[in-house]
Amino acid sequence: MPQLTIEDIARLAGVSRSTVSRVLNSQPSVRPAVRDRVQEVIIAHGYTPQAAARQLVTQRTRSIGLILPDNVYNLFGNPIFALMSQGVSQVCAQQGYTSLLFMGRQDMNEQDMFKMLRGREFDGVVLISSNTNDTYAAFLKETGIPYTRIGHEPEQDDLRYVDVDNVEAARIGVKHLISLGHRRIAMLKGLARDTCTSDRYQGYKEALEEAGIPLDPELVGDGDWSTASGYELTKRFLRLERPPTALFSSNDMMVAGVIRAVHEQGRRVPEDLAIVGFDDLPQTTMIFPDLTTIRQPCVELGIRAAEMLIEQLEQDTKETTPMHVILPTTLVIRESCGFKRRSVVS
Repeated sequence: MPQLTIEDIARLAGVSRSTVSRVLNSQPSVRPAVRDRVQEVIIAHGYTPQAAARQLVTQRTRSIGLILPDNVYNLFGNPIFALMSQGVSQVCAQQGYTSLLFMGRQDMNEQDMFKMLRGREFDGVVLISSNTNDTYAAFLKETGIPYTRIGHEPEQDDLRYVDVDNVEAARIGVKHLISLGHRRIAMLKGLARDTCTSDRYQGYKEALEEAGIPLDPELVGDGDWSTASGYELTKRFLRLERPPTALFSSNDMMVAGVIRAVHEQGRRVPEDLAIVGFDDLPQTTMIFPDLTTIRQPCVELGIRAAEMLIEQLEQDTKETTPMHVILPTTLVIRESCGFKRRSVVS
C-alpha cells in the first residue's frame, strides 16, 4: 500500500492540510476533538511523517540539545544533573520536542565543538553549567545558536539563564547554625571554577560577618562536590586543635563523607558536629540523622530553562532578549543541625 500524504490524511479526517500539519507538529492551536479525529486517521492507516522532508520545509527539527558538563559522572554520579535533565525532558515531551543528550568536555577544541554543535540536528540548546569560563557558552553565543543556561556567569547580563540565589541561600543556612549557638562553623566548598561555589562561599562569609564572627581560613575546605572530598576535608577539620562544632556543606553529596568521618572519630551528629547541606536530593533520605539542608528546585530549573528556550524558538526570531529567572530556595530544618523540630523556612 502506498504511503499516504498529508493531503490524504486531511481528506479522510475532513480537515484542512494546515490542520494536519499543526497536529503533526504538536502545536497547541488545534481543538481536542479535531486533533483526536486526525490522530485516529493517522493510527488507522499507519501514517509515518517524513521527518527529513518536514525539516527541509520548516527549517526546524523540533529537537533540543541538552549539554551536560565534563563527563558521564555528572549525569550518573551526581543526582542533581539527572533531576535537571528530567525537567528539560518533561517540557520537551509536552511541547512535542525531542531532547538529545550531549556529554560535554571543557577541553574540547573549537573544531570538534563546531562539528558537534554547528552540524547539529537540533533547534537550540539547554546548557547545564555554572562554570565561570564555560567553552560551550562562549561558542553558542559566538555562533548564534539559541540557548538557555541553568546556572550563570558573573556580569553576563546579556544571557538567558535560570538559577537560584546561591548567596542568599547559603547565608540563610549558615545563619541558622549561628542561631543555634555555633561560632566555629566550617564550610565545604565545591569546585573553584563554578560560580555557585563562589556565591555560596560569599553567603557563608556574609552570615559570619553579620554575626561578628571572624573568618577562619582553617575552617574552609576546597572540595569538588564528591563524597570523597567531604570525607577527607572533615577528617582535616576534626584534627584541628579547636575543631568546628558545625559545618555548612555546599552540596548534599559531600555530607555523606562528612558523616562517615565523624563516626570514624567516635563522634556524633549533631551532638559533636551540626550539619547543614545544600540541594535536598531524594537520596539524602538515606542519611542519618535526617539532613537539614537548603532545598533548590532542581526539576523546576530544568523545566523553566526548557520553557524559556522553546518560547524563543516558537517566536522564530534570531533576536535574543536577555532573561534572568531566579527561583526560590527553602531551608528544610531536620535533625542534623541539632534542631529537633522539623520545619521549612523559605
